[in-house]
Amino acid sequence: MYHMFSRALTRARKPHRCIWCSRPVLLGSYYLREHSVFDGSFQNFAWHEACNADAQQFFKGSDEEEFHSGNDMPFSALYDLEIGAHQ
Repeated sequence: MYHMFSRALTRARKPHRCIWCSRPVLLGSYYLREHSVFDGSFQNFAWHEACNADAQQFFKGSDEEEFHSGNDMPFSALYDLEIGAHQ
C-alpha cells in the first residue's frame, strides 16, 4: 500500500540522484522531493520533473505498483546539453 505525505518542487543545493532514471540532479536545478510510505517502508525520493511525469504515465498504463531505477530519461538529449554547459 502506498501513501504520499508530501511532494515539493525544490532547488538542488547538494547532489541528488533521480529515483526513476538514476542520473544526477544537477546543482541549482529544480526537482521534485517526495516523502512517502510503500508497504510499510519510508521513502524519500528525488525526481527530475520529466521523470516523474514519465513514471505517472507508467503507472496509469499498467497494473504495476513498483518500479526499478535506471529507466530511460525523457528529454535526455536536453539533459546532456545542460550537463555540458555545467562542465
